[in-house]
Amino acid sequence: MPGSFRSTPFNEVCLSDGFFDSLREDYPGFDEWFVGKSAAGEAALVHRDDEGIGAFVYVKEENEAVELEDGILSALPRLKIGTLKVADRAQGERLGEGAIGLALWRWRKIGHAQVYVTVFEKHASLVGMLRKFGFNNVGAKENGESVYVKDKRRLDYSDPYRCFPFIDPSFKAATLLAINDDFHDQLFPYSELANQFQESFQTAAANGVTKIYIGAAASTAASPGQPLLVYRKYTGKDGQPGFKSVITSYCMVTDVAQVKHEGRELMSFEDFMRRVKNKSVFSDDELAAWYRGKWNLMVIEMVYLGYFGLGHNVNWRWLSDNGYWHAGHPNQTTYTRAEFMSIVERGDVGVEALVVDQP
Repeated sequence: MPGSFRSTPFNEVCLSDGFFDSLREDYPGFDEWFVGKSAAGEAALVHRDDEGIGAFVYVKEENEAVELEDGILSALPRLKIGTLKVADRAQGERLGEGAIGLALWRWRKIGHAQVYVTVFEKHASLVGMLRKFGFNNVGAKENGESVYVKDKRRLDYSDPYRCFPFIDPSFKAATLLAINDDFHDQLFPYSELANQFQESFQTAAANGVTKIYIGAAASTAASPGQPLLVYRKYTGKDGQPGFKSVITSYCMVTDVAQVKHEGRELMSFEDFMRRVKNKSVFSDDELAAWYRGKWNLMVIEMVYLGYFGLGHNVNWRWLSDNGYWHAGHPNQTTYTRAEFMSIVERGDVGVEALVVDQP
């Protein structure tokens, strides 16, 4: 589903679009609420494609109590995901993951302890996605909606998705992943943009926070649960490569799988396609060619935590001058915890905002 998320004023969204019909059914007074947001000049994250609206996300800050049937959440500064809907035709796509990812990026940037959303349990796909990203059901409202909360003071670090967009503070080492610039810019389209909250997914591969790297390697230093720094390798001939090859992004590794090793198939083509389809930058034909043509083939799956942004990326020259460019192939590089922290800080990302409750 090509298209993009963009910050769009309510008054530029067609309220009569059939996309909103289910919200009208679930929430009496939805139209009046929408008109009020339009009059107030508020905006939402809206995904559009050739067929119209694919997803709609509205977030807001609040500081008020949340009343439940069997209790109350005391007032404190929170980010509320006020509206989150994905079009029926997009079910099975990764728009839901992308929408939640954008909201959680905003949550980390703002710095509130909690983010929450209310949802009817009949929306099983959305509920499943919320649980995947570490939201917990804390009760129900009088209208039957469940209240799902994520609290950065009580993150579940057993899975990179459940603690997203934060890093497990107990990590001991990080790794590097070098990607040629053309593939990098398709898989990580945010990473060359200005260092501010961006609401645009440029390609189908960017419609979620799960990223897949496919490489012709026999081994890698990356392992599940480790932070990973993404290095954009400049392949052009203009300028100075040492300043144009840069670390742009930071992720957490969720899985590493050797698909082929020295010509031996360790994973069937069908399993390979199920694992990588719609998450890589390659077409089905290109994936098939990779599978057939490579002596070694490896898949690294990661969850995309963020980017430094244009003007803040960490170039090869700085890495080399400060002892962070290690001998050997870049993808065999292992960084200590302190080295990873130093590189992230060089990219103007506050470590205290990324790693909660550092030991």
